[in-house]
Amino acid sequence: MALINVTPPSGVVTNGTDYQNAGRWVDSNLIRFADGILKPMGGWDLLKSAALDGAIIGLYAYNDNNGNPVLAVGTRNKVYTLYNYVWTDITPSSSYTPPSGTDPLGYGAYNYNVEDYSTARSQSGLNFNANSYSFDNWGQELVWVASSDGKIYKWNPNPGGTADTTSSLISNAPTSVNAIVVSNERHLIAIGSNADPRRISFSDREDYTSWTSTSLNSAGYLQIPSGGRALSGIIYKDDILIHTDTGIGAMRFIGSPLVYSIRDAGTNCKAISTRAIVSAGNFVAWLGERSVFIYDGAVKEIPCPVQDYLFSNLNENYKKVIAGGVNSQFNEIVWFFPSGESQQNDKYIKWNFLENIWDVGTLSRGAYIDQGVFDYPIAGDSDGFVYYHEKGNLFNSKNLGTAKPTATTGPIELSQGNRYIHATQVIPDSEANTLPGVTLSFKGRFTPLGPETDFGSVTFDSDGYEDVRFSTRSMTMEITGDSNQDFSVGNIRLDVKQGGSRR
Repeated sequence: MALINVTPPSGVVTNGTDYQNAGRWVDSNLIRFADGILKPMGGWDLLKSAALDGAIIGLYAYNDNNGNPVLAVGTRNKVYTLYNYVWTDITPSSSYTPPSGTDPLGYGAYNYNVEDYSTARSQSGLNFNANSYSFDNWGQELVWVASSDGKIYKWNPNPGGTADTTSSLISNAPTSVNAIVVSNERHLIAIGSNADPRRISFSDREDYTSWTSTSLNSAGYLQIPSGGRALSGIIYKDDILIHTDTGIGAMRFIGSPLVYSIRDAGTNCKAISTRAIVSAGNFVAWLGERSVFIYDGAVKEIPCPVQDYLFSNLNENYKKVIAGGVNSQFNEIVWFFPSGESQQNDKYIKWNFLENIWDVGTLSRGAYIDQGVFDYPIAGDSDGFVYYHEKGNLFNSKNLGTAKPTATTGPIELSQGNRYIHATQVIPDSEANTLPGVTLSFKGRFTPLGPETDFGSVTFDSDGYEDVRFSTRSMTMEITGDSNQDFSVGNIRLDVKQGGSRR
């Protein structure tokens, strides 16, 4: 008899065939790996009991001058703030175009003569028009723009007084704006402006109503050095990274007389969606058209072992709705994407950037921001609900349904040549507040293409082991955890002995 470890190394790998991924985790849901241990994700709790109007596609949080938290939420139809425990609809009252988007299905949306004449297409060769929000704060004022609308608005919480009841236009600001950034030097930056998609305009320092350059101010504009359109901006240390539809540019303050300069910082690294660009402090990460990129002073393409899971499941027509977010507590970046025929994000890939491991799963989120201003990460879904994340266990989480935290292995080779093994006992390395905590399920094959046999499931009591009885050459293992408690899984061992050869 011998004890053998059957636990794969941390991280999910989906690229390649089953036997290329032998001895690895190949699927998961609602779990994470940390320090070699498999654990469940935290649950989520409603921040507002009723849904907001429209799918949530933008979130931003900051503190006012008195240290009170402000949350801005952008949906496909409205803009809201949460301030002093009060939700307020701050959508401009007139002449505002929300980012509701245009469905790519229609009478002329696909190839000629593929479907019946005079009926709307059930498939499309067009992409969903996924406009986005861009939020920032000018001191304690919220400033924002929707790319569908192109006008820059402000909203003031007025601590100690009465908060604004709606957003108002910033006087003299550019129009046809795709995104905004407040620079470290206190200029308001308008990305894509005045009907010129390559133009980057910036206001006078400390005055977001002054945009015309004079000898007495620091307002002005630049053109991105590459072709294409300027789509979004994000601050990275001393630079403002401008993402375009070809790559990125780096914009930097240089002082008078030019004020800012801009240079090419990367080509052939286009973001698949402006919402897929995430700052993790020491670097910026984003999903490309077929790759994952980071910028830490230079653009780098990083290996993604779950790339197949993303791009083989992705609904290409709706790729612009892909959204990312960082969870600094667990050193993770998560990207949510629409799969199959879904028009909303319903699956995710997640990267532990400290340990460089990945996992995957199913969850509907359209926007996600880190903890900091608030005690927990905050996310929103396609139904208009806003959640605190990583709060409590999964059990009471809204729309969890029957889902449980799971992880599944690829084939685990237990013997060599044409011999097989007899397994008689499984010894877990798991902890839970209330046993058993996890269930282990085993299946096996004698040949890679042969029939698969289900060997059943086992749970564990305080004696720390469970008898099993099966014979095989290779097996797969699935771990299913309780959704109503924390648990952890380390090294799982089987007690086996060698058998004879199969004829």
